[in-house]
Amino acid sequence: MKKRFLLLGLVALLAIVLGFFSFSPVRAVWMVKEVGYWLILATTCLFGFYLSRSLRGSFQGRTWAEWCWPVVVIVLAAAFLHIHERHEFKIVMDEVVLQATAMDMNFDRQSSASVKAYDFGGNFISFNIYVDKRPLFFPFLLSTVHGLTGYRVENAFWLNGALSLVLMALTYLVGRRIGGLWAGIIAVLLLASVPLINQNAAGGGFELLNLTMIAGTLWLGMRYAEAPSDDRLSAFLLSGILLAQVRYESVLFLLPVGVTILYVWWHQRAVRLPWVLIFSPLLLVVYPWQYNVFKLADVTWQLNDIEGAAKPFGVQYFYDNVGHALNFFLCFDGTQPSSWLLGILGAVGVGFFALMLYKEHREIFTASPVRAVLTIFLIGLMIHTAFMLCYFWGRWDDPLIRRLSMPAHMLLILAVVYVFPRLISHRKGWQVLAGVTLLFIWGVTVPVSARHRYTQENFAARTNNWVSDYINRNLDGKRVLAIDGNEGLQWIIHRQSTVMPATVADEAEKYLFHYKNHSFDDYLVVQRWGVDVKNQSRYLSVEDDLGDAFKLELIDEKAFSPIYVLRLSRVVGVDEEKLKAWKAKRAKIVPLSSGAKAAIRASDADNLALWLKKLP
Repeated sequence: MKKRFLLLGLVALLAIVLGFFSFSPVRAVWMVKEVGYWLILATTCLFGFYLSRSLRGSFQGRTWAEWCWPVVVIVLAAAFLHIHERHEFKIVMDEVVLQATAMDMNFDRQSSASVKAYDFGGNFISFNIYVDKRPLFFPFLLSTVHGLTGYRVENAFWLNGALSLVLMALTYLVGRRIGGLWAGIIAVLLLASVPLINQNAAGGGFELLNLTMIAGTLWLGMRYAEAPSDDRLSAFLLSGILLAQVRYESVLFLLPVGVTILYVWWHQRAVRLPWVLIFSPLLLVVYPWQYNVFKLADVTWQLNDIEGAAKPFGVQYFYDNVGHALNFFLCFDGTQPSSWLLGILGAVGVGFFALMLYKEHREIFTASPVRAVLTIFLIGLMIHTAFMLCYFWGRWDDPLIRRLSMPAHMLLILAVVYVFPRLISHRKGWQVLAGVTLLFIWGVTVPVSARHRYTQENFAARTNNWVSDYINRNLDGKRVLAIDGNEGLQWIIHRQSTVMPATVADEAEKYLFHYKNHSFDDYLVVQRWGVDVKNQSRYLSVEDDLGDAFKLELIDEKAFSPIYVLRLSRVVGVDEEKLKAWKAKRAKIVPLSSGAKAAIRASDADNLALWLKKLP
């Protein structure tokens, strides 16, 4: 054992040196591109191997009658997540970049995303790639689905559909270990009562995988503490390592994983060091390598998106973010995809959990290993929640940020299931709570999900999905070149060529060359138009204004609000002289200041208010 401890220390030291000191930031990012896929593949294969070994014989002796109703509840709850939501992109930048990374993983086994690619003689070739800041586990799983079934953008929705079922099953299994059959059913019902879960289950992002891995790691940790073995320890540890590779901040969950292992060693009065644990630090080196993306480009923090934000995290954001979190959880008018029932019950649950921890901390960690692991992970979820509320963009009632509250929902659900038997000891208490939750789902969750009021605010997602639908319906087998200043990655993940308006302005002669030589089957343009209600006129955004050099034929347009219109056109002619004049004029454009952008937003609000007043 001493030799194994020494080897663990040496491996950990090697991982630290490799992760933080051996490579320059540029070289470390290159290592992510070249090695990241293979490290995630190795970790996933090891996890699958040890998971199967740890589960061997676990379900023997179980009767169908024992599992019949739980299976029905799990399947129905998973299906419910997809009834009222259209399967499409919900959070555009995350989802599209993850798709682009998965595409490169599938075709090139590189952990990169293409930002410039063209169809060249029938081959779609990347000319400019970069390593994204987002962790690699979700794009790796998506690339695996591509490899098994063929590349399709829609595979992301199928993946999240499968994860919905896994998430509900794991939520039930965790709840069952906490309080028995009814506790598991209540946990599933409370999770299904949150429209935000529905929204992300029908999307193409990594939020559902993050929640699934949290539930799965907790369940494996409970099983390990209940009957320690090398296989169970390995499966639990590898699950935590993969969880750390889902979202940026999910690396925090390595803390409860490590504390759980130390607790089990202490409780068993025995230390186990399987080979997976000894070499596990090497499986984590991709995380510090990828962090160099933030070092190389401060813009990746997106601090400019929030006025006054000076750094990504700080206690100065906490107070304001708590107010936004309360607006989210205690929304009663359906404008937020939240469950106020879970918000209220969860607040009570977390409060009583803190009280129980204070009064019974000795008994918790000496009496029941399962309770001890649950307590460790609840504390971990509380730390995670507090950390996210110290995020500069941690406003959970914001359309783009609501998804960051999903781990907090798991905290609330687990707290409710944990403390409920202590507060309501009557044997019918669970059934009453199940009835109340079902009534809430029917009376609140269903109409809120069906109305989709909370999805209409995200114009970026809606415009991207409109463009995606057009590509799917009309461009099968066609090779097009699209000028699009906002949805460029959307064309790339559909294996179509695209270029920015600014690039056309900088290299107008090159665009003209390919247009004259018919290099592509069609030449398209996507433009955004605003509406001036007062003057009853439309105006083209400066970014998308191509001047009079391009003769455009309208294909389709869609108004996403009274003041926001998207137009798709075909280029049917280019005037070479006017193109040169437009290029010169475009070079003189000065980027908008933050004050000018704020004035435009204020003008948009005034326009919308005027439009509402003029309704008959």
